[in-house]
Amino acid sequence: MVALILALLQGNEALVADVVEMDAFSWIFMLVSMGAVTLLTAWCFTRILRGKRHFDPDGTGPASPPVRARTEGK
Repeated sequence: MVALILALLQGNEALVADVVEMDAFSWIFMLVSMGAVTLLTAWCFTRILRGKRHFDPDGTGPASPPVRARTEGK
C-alpha cells in the first residue's frame, strides 16, 4: 500500500501498473477473505445484540424476571 502511494505521488505509471495488477487468484482470495470477515462480523453483532436480557452462566435463572425501570421504555 505504501509503495502504491509513493508511486502515485511520484507519477511513475510503470510502478503503479506493477503494484495494482492482480491475477484472478488474488482477486478471488481477496473477495473470499473480505466476505468471510464481513459475515463473521455480522454474525457476532447479531449474537450480541439479540441476546438474552440477563447474564445467566449457570442456567438456573433468577427467581423472578427483572423489573424494568421507567427510563428503559417498553
